[in-house]
Amino acid sequence: MFKWLFQRRSDERMHSVRSDADLARDRRNVGLWNNPVPDYSRVAPNPLLRNQARYLVANNAVAARAAQAFVDNVIGPGITLLPKIRDSALKDLLLRRWNRWADISDTDGLLNWYGQQALAARSMFVEGEVFVRLLTGNDGMLQVQLLPPEFVDTTITRDNVIAGIEFEGSRRSAFYMYEWHPAQPGRLPRSIRIPASEMLHIFRPKTPGQLRGVTEMLAILGRLNDMDQFDRATIVKQKTGALLTAFITTPNENPLGAARAEDGAWTASLEPGTVQRLSPGESMEFSDPPETAGYSDFAKTQLRLIASGLGLPYNVVSGDLSDTSYSSARVGLIEFRKYIDAMQWQFIHMLCRPVFQRWVELEVLRGTLPPMDGGVQEYMEYISWAPPAMQMTDPQREVDAMVRAIRAGLMSREMALASLGYDLAEVDAQIATGNTAADAAGIVLDSDPRKVTQQGNPASISGNS
Repeated sequence: MFKWLFQRRSDERMHSVRSDADLARDRRNVGLWNNPVPDYSRVAPNPLLRNQARYLVANNAVAARAAQAFVDNVIGPGITLLPKIRDSALKDLLLRRWNRWADISDTDGLLNWYGQQALAARSMFVEGEVFVRLLTGNDGMLQVQLLPPEFVDTTITRDNVIAGIEFEGSRRSAFYMYEWHPAQPGRLPRSIRIPASEMLHIFRPKTPGQLRGVTEMLAILGRLNDMDQFDRATIVKQKTGALLTAFITTPNENPLGAARAEDGAWTASLEPGTVQRLSPGESMEFSDPPETAGYSDFAKTQLRLIASGLGLPYNVVSGDLSDTSYSSARVGLIEFRKYIDAMQWQFIHMLCRPVFQRWVELEVLRGTLPPMDGGVQEYMEYISWAPPAMQMTDPQREVDAMVRAIRAGLMSREMALASLGYDLAEVDAQIATGNTAADAAGIVLDSDPRKVTQQGNPASISGNS
């Protein structure tokens, strides 16, 4: 009776283990369908994702290169201000005041305005979001402070507060931010309410109604970690394979003149150039180190998937140009430029324009800029922004195409210069100044179309002929 009972319970346990194993195998086959990514549209993102992304960017070469490539292409030397004000005196005054402020914009005194742009872009790529606090200094000038996501107090529980953000209807009305870093030792975290007019929330919304940003690396975090582990395992495997071991089989008590160790085992060593005679009956065998075939193909495949998940070209992420032709690189850069253009203008809308508007408001109050009839909005109407231009893959062909488009009336000089990151009025002024200086010095440059043709002949001779 007891034997039958114990046997039945044993069979039930075995059946349970098999069922659990089958279920686990089915989940692995299905993949993430049984473990979907949480919906971050109405809740704060999991801090674990942010910490994983930070760790990979700090310790993984591919992630570090991807983050730097994103910042270099979206921000580069900075998204610059291009005033379109017709009053040249007011335009010059505005630019002088703006450039002077751009050097001292950082509350911490570490970066200038363009460095803060780059840091904000990096934070958005790695952490998914960044908060920009607009402060007023003792002199009445604008001060900009960047805050990481952990400064948001998500413990506030109210009907109109979600993920640390207070709402009036569908619009943000305030943010609850810690006064100092919540992990600062020796100080308990304490949050304050900051009106939305004094805070900017920079992130990339990917779904309607999204409240908080999620790292741009979300789609490839697991793949990056797996590839990192595979790379480390391959290195260990190669190190193990480099440990060439020899095994001596002998009927003698002392093989190859070896010495007896403390544990009683015989040990011998080989040195370069050694010629060792074996005693009768002795033989030597060597270990067979493992090989790492297919590592390169696997790594390239993973890097292509990672680059695709990040929206970056493969050669930008990997730095590998071995299998890249000019035509394929050009096609990839065309798609890359579309992605970068979208990110740049999102930064302009969410960061540059609000910061400039607050700066103008404070400068008018300080009396350093004259008020306009239409108020601050009139200033905003005459302002444009110039993101850093993408480097040309074939300058001669691309410039020739611009010239033909201008001559055909398909684009203006202003549009062409804006695509290169320049201001038409500034370029014309520099050209006029350069021509005046060259004429006064009696210099005729080959680049002066007023006097020299493209073939290098004097323009007057060309006209007479």
